[in-house]
Amino acid sequence: MTTDEEEKKEQALQNIQKKLALFFPEEAYSFTRQAIEDGVDSGEFMIKPVEILPYIQTAFLDDKMLEVEMDGLTRIYFSRIYDDPPELEEVEDELEDIALQEPDYTAGDYLKLMNHIICLPLEPGMGNLHIRNSQKVMIRFFTSSSAIELGTFFQDLALVRDIPVLRLSFPVIGRQVRGARVFRAKVPADLNFTLLIKGKKRKRSDIRTRAIDISSEGLSFVIQKEEQKLFKVDEICSIRFFLDGEMYVKVSSTIRHISKAREKKGIQYRCGVQFDLSTRSLASNIETIVATVQRAHLKELSDKSEESGIALVK
Repeated sequence: MTTDEEEKKEQALQNIQKKLALFFPEEAYSFTRQAIEDGVDSGEFMIKPVEILPYIQTAFLDDKMLEVEMDGLTRIYFSRIYDDPPELEEVEDELEDIALQEPDYTAGDYLKLMNHIICLPLEPGMGNLHIRNSQKVMIRFFTSSSAIELGTFFQDLALVRDIPVLRLSFPVIGRQVRGARVFRAKVPADLNFTLLIKGKKRKRSDIRTRAIDISSEGLSFVIQKEEQKLFKVDEICSIRFFLDGEMYVKVSSTIRHISKAREKKGIQYRCGVQFDLSTRSLASNIETIVATVQRAHLKELSDKSEESGIALVK
């Protein structure tokens, strides 16, 4: 390697090191030259837009929840990646009347330009004020094996077909953190998996609902806005699981959070619980359900990959 090539390589490594230290300062001491080279080779660090693109496309097409942190603060906000289609086109029909029609555009195509990403407004809403003055933004989502953390910057507020959104720069750096949390399997919409949350006398009637995701330790489920007040953190509730209409198992659980997150079609209200797995048999039944959900989710991702022609990250 010539002296000029060595200098360019050194500059590139220093640039990567600066970006890693900016977005992940708590681990800056570990970003040595050797660690960076090894991380780039192994795929732990994503340093080029084309390396980051499949993860962004996966988050969009799989409608993953994003955790959003600003300026290194521990407060976490939530969002989702949104589309950025062209405006509707005006065309004349046979009667020479003007009509609007969709342009030739496939959902998520704007991401292939690797210029920016569009996110829905943050929840809780106070985050939308903070992000305007932020110096840096880190977004995080989860695959089956890793947390994907991407460093980006706020650009501006925008409207996408009259829907208010946030425009961020396309991420400049990314990393995978394996084993960052207990694996949670996302419940596909077409999986016939429902829950019955048993009521409490005079306080709450039985509630039938659907699960959002599930792990070997707990799950989150959908609630209605008016049902939020019926649940309290640290309260015990009994949940019955139904697969294909048949009750599979029931488990006692402790409520850990009541929260809301913005979806593409409004606000989703949710409740998260931790299981009380008192026997090995009960734990085994839960693991079987998690495996069933995971298989269904992987099939859903495979179908989306085939349909879109994009190799989604599982």
